[in-house]
Amino acid sequence: MRVYYIKYILSLFVVTILFSCNDLDLEQQDAASSATWYQTKDQFRESVSEGYRREFWPIDKSGNGMSDDWMRRDALDAIKAGTIDSEDGRSLTRWSNLYKGITRMLVVKNQLESQTFLTMPDYEQFSGEVDFFLASYWSYLISHYGDVPFYEEEVSIEESYLISRTEKEEILQKIYIYYDNAFNKLQPSYNGLKYVTKGAAAAFKARIALYMGDFETAATAAKNCIDLNEYELYPNYDQLFLPSTKNSVETIFHLPRSADYNIVYSGLDVQDFLPRNRGGYGARNPTWELLASYLCTDGLPIDESPLFDSRNPFKNRDPRCAMTIVPFGSLEDGDGLLPSDGSLWLEREYTPHPEKKQILNFANNTQVRNNDTRSVAQFASFNGLIWKKGIDESWVDLETDQDEIIMRYADVLLMYAEAKIELNQIDASVIDAIHQVRARAYANSGTPYPQVTTTDQEELRLIVRTERRMELAFEGLRYMDLIRWKLADKVLTGNLIGMLNVSTNANADVQPTGPLMDVIVNPDLYFWPIVPEIDEDGLPDFSEFLELGYARSLNQISFPGRQYLWPIPAAERRINENLTQNEGY
Repeated sequence: MRVYYIKYILSLFVVTILFSCNDLDLEQQDAASSATWYQTKDQFRESVSEGYRREFWPIDKSGNGMSDDWMRRDALDAIKAGTIDSEDGRSLTRWSNLYKGITRMLVVKNQLESQTFLTMPDYEQFSGEVDFFLASYWSYLISHYGDVPFYEEEVSIEESYLISRTEKEEILQKIYIYYDNAFNKLQPSYNGLKYVTKGAAAAFKARIALYMGDFETAATAAKNCIDLNEYELYPNYDQLFLPSTKNSVETIFHLPRSADYNIVYSGLDVQDFLPRNRGGYGARNPTWELLASYLCTDGLPIDESPLFDSRNPFKNRDPRCAMTIVPFGSLEDGDGLLPSDGSLWLEREYTPHPEKKQILNFANNTQVRNNDTRSVAQFASFNGLIWKKGIDESWVDLETDQDEIIMRYADVLLMYAEAKIELNQIDASVIDAIHQVRARAYANSGTPYPQVTTTDQEELRLIVRTERRMELAFEGLRYMDLIRWKLADKVLTGNLIGMLNVSTNANADVQPTGPLMDVIVNPDLYFWPIVPEIDEDGLPDFSEFLELGYARSLNQISFPGRQYLWPIPAAERRINENLTQNEGY
């Protein structure tokens, strides 16, 4: 079988290098540190493999949610609270880790150029990987911090205290060169152990170009990846993200996990996502905004489609909706289900309806207490929603070894379409790219996917942005989409929305009371009393829910304009007076 992704779990020693939890000191015994260290090919391999460390691949996710895709009860990430400052720990950690990664790769690069014993294929492989890592680390830095200190040779400690910031556009051109070098040197695929490929170099180049508004480069790079004919969409969207799907034809670059090597998600990272009926907390939830963003099966947004039923919000929706968020209520005409009815999820019925104090345990066909409604458990999901995407029965053991996908083919297709749309170079290839992604979502659904017929630039811009949100939810990409589209200040300002309060009593015979019952349930207005409006940017607006008393504000969110760039860490500026600060910090 053809495979196209990074996989080191076959080698315990390499896994130890990639995923050890040791502090990332710049000087260490198992990595590049001196000109006399390199004597064999294996020693080069060990040092190059440092580039795959999890710490060097930050993903824009957080426990409380960095974007409008998810939330943790009423808590706020500092980004959504608008409180990021130069002392922010996340900003400092990611800055420090990436510069450590850059330093390590520059050491390896320097030694590669001076060695005399590697064969040309081995040299090309190692050099290509190093160039890919350097480009990727610099990409994260300029996309999040803007202008940053840049260097292409090892710098001494003394020099590091003096270096100033380089304009991000200048660094971007260097990044392109690194990615091009990697593309030219790397293989399209491998047998045995898996390393970064040509496709990854092209795809990541497309991503940073898109982030920086260079649509010409983005379109070309994405097309280069597509034209390799090495990747295809995995046939089943619902299965793609599960722990059991590790050999996907869609994956371009990922960080592998393996229970065999104790490389897993565990603790709160698992428990917060699991429903309370299966030993979790149901605390990290998709937002109402995400639920409202999925199109109906006619291709229209919920405020335009006659198919949308606000009482049964999962009915007649793009299939990815119920593959991403655990559905409840009626899902299709004639199924006989009510808004209060749940669906089978992890061997239990899932429904947040306050009157459903007991639900069916499908494992033994008995009625059990419904801990996923707030009328039974006070800390059940504050908005009634829980995640489904990528979660399966194996999570119930409170750990999971699903791979962390950093780049996949569907993203490349949508990046290509978006870049061509922004260039107003709209042709059949643009529509086909969108259709490929959408058709896979509808595969085996029994419903034909809604085809895109317009060629209008503004209409297509909204279509591809909506497609990205439906396709890529929960994958850590929404934050940077909002940043590059200059929508973060609009989207991440306002209110965190949740259900009205209801009395909590686990006794099945006690009828719940409170605003949720009086305003929503008893008047037969559950789940949503009205249809939220979708604005010109494809963003749901729940302000009317608050005005009419149909929902409550869990917290105030705020995104000041300064946060479009992260602050230069104060700790770095205290030791380097030549480092200027981003505006507003």
